[in-house]
Amino acid sequence: MDTEAQESKGKSTKRIVLTGAVALLGLASIGGVFANFTDTQAAGPTPITTGQVHIVLGTPAGDKGAMTVGPFTNMAEGDSISRVVQLTNNTTIGAVGTTGLSALTLQSTPGGTNAGADIVTDATNGLHVTVQSCATSPTETAGSPTGPFTYACTGGFTTVVNNVPLATLDSAAQNILASAPIQGASVYYVVTATLPTTYADPYSLNAGACSTAGGANEQLQNCSLSVTYNFTATQRAGTVQ
Repeated sequence: MDTEAQESKGKSTKRIVLTGAVALLGLASIGGVFANFTDTQAAGPTPITTGQVHIVLGTPAGDKGAMTVGPFTNMAEGDSISRVVQLTNNTTIGAVGTTGLSALTLQSTPGGTNAGADIVTDATNGLHVTVQSCATSPTETAGSPTGPFTYACTGGFTTVVNNVPLATLDSAAQNILASAPIQGASVYYVVTATLPTTYADPYSLNAGACSTAGGANEQLQNCSLSVTYNFTATQRAGTVQ
């Protein structure tokens, strides 16, 4: 073999070796494993706890006119029924001296045999509700252990729901946030249901039976129902902590 042929063979061998090396590098860059210098440091832990929105309902100490006391029987037009409830704000998510709330609402739910009767659904002649707040426990006067109950507030009552039809209170929550107590404190509500004297209601209408159809035969006599009052608290707006 002459010199020129040997040199050509040597160059070809070098090219094959170099090509293989480049191919290996390419494979390494695609799917190969590299060992790199690394470092991981942990910051924290940052402690996080969530607070609560929590309201508690009860009866003021010594009072007998709890929301569940009754039944009140033989109600007539012009009669009213008053009961008292203490609302304590055990919310913890607000700043000191605030309620921690963005809303406090009151809505009713009727129950019993005639929950859907005209005495509930008639916004003019049916039951109406007034709610008054007192910053201190109101003084209760009771005719008997089951009523009637009357209340007086040192410093005066503030009306937060003013003679609203029960039909309205059932369908639309009423905003009572202005009366909400700050965190850790209580407010006292006197809830009064009244049957107005706006409707001439002879017994002959609907054969004396509590009616649901309204109209010319609307009958508010001989009705039986209950009313539950639902207080709902909503947290304050989110903020940077």
